[in-house]
Amino acid sequence: MVKGLEDEIDFSNDVIVLWEEEINEINTTLWYGKGSPITTELLDAFAKFVTDFKDNDKKARLALEEYLSEDDEYIVFHREEIELDVPEDVKEFTKEMKVTNIGLWIDGENSIIVDYMIDPEESDEILAVKFDSNLEFVDIAWES
Repeated sequence: MVKGLEDEIDFSNDVIVLWEEEINEINTTLWYGKGSPITTELLDAFAKFVTDFKDNDKKARLALEEYLSEDDEYIVFHREEIELDVPEDVKEFTKEMKVTNIGLWIDGENSIIVDYMIDPEESDEILAVKFDSNLEFVDIAWES
């Protein structure tokens, strides 16, 4: 599904979906905050992120390993609350996480957010890994 400024999907008064497509079985969406400048450099950076996703996925998984090593609450939640049979080892756990979405955001902050889930069929809990428009890791947020 390719959308343009004239036929965008409007989720709020300020943010719209300009483009959405499944790339390598991952839902990939270009979000646009109305009034934010769309530059060739920014679109090129987003294209590079998606094109080089294997390398960016490795960066994200290393960040997830560090995050989960410092705070394993996400793992404990899935083992104890949802009672999933997931690895106790952080590295193995991270390896089993699935990428479910990539969001490319043109909204002034201009970020890329990759959603990782351990078992999308059983849990809606996401670890969202955020990159900036320079393709550098910024942060991880636990969302649902």
